[in-house]
Amino acid sequence: MAVFTAAEALEMAMEIEKNGETFYNAVAVKSADPKMKVLFEDLAAQERGHYLVFQKMLGGVKLAPKLPTAMYDEYQAYLQAALDNAFFAGPDKALALAEQAQDREMALRAAMGFEKDTLLFFYDLREMVGKADRDAISGVIREEKTHLRRLAMML
Repeated sequence: MAVFTAAEALEMAMEIEKNGETFYNAVAVKSADPKMKVLFEDLAAQERGHYLVFQKMLGGVKLAPKLPTAMYDEYQAYLQAALDNAFFAGPDKALALAEQAQDREMALRAAMGFEKDTLLFFYDLREMVGKADRDAISGVIREEKTHLRRLAMML
């Protein structure tokens, strides 16, 4: 039995994508470097697209089996820790991080940290959903890897 329920994991994935979009848009707005601006605007648009993919999946997930109370409590604690310690844990943290990114390198390293956190989460998420949705999540994982490579090349 999976520890995560697919619905809760997909809601987390949507939150991650929304926070990434917030960060990328904020950095794009303040960037004086045209290449950085284009890169971060494009990444923001892709995060918005990923959000819609997960939103669509959320409409089709089935209710998870009832977990024993102790297991559910552990699961909730894990989810909360994952959210609290995520690179962009909430739009306020994403905006604050974008504001702190005083130069190109700081912005790129922050974005790379976000993409790494996102990849780890999505690898877990892929194992928590039905077979029909795994291909879609694998596609998002491939795109997130592309984001990481693009950011690394820009660095």
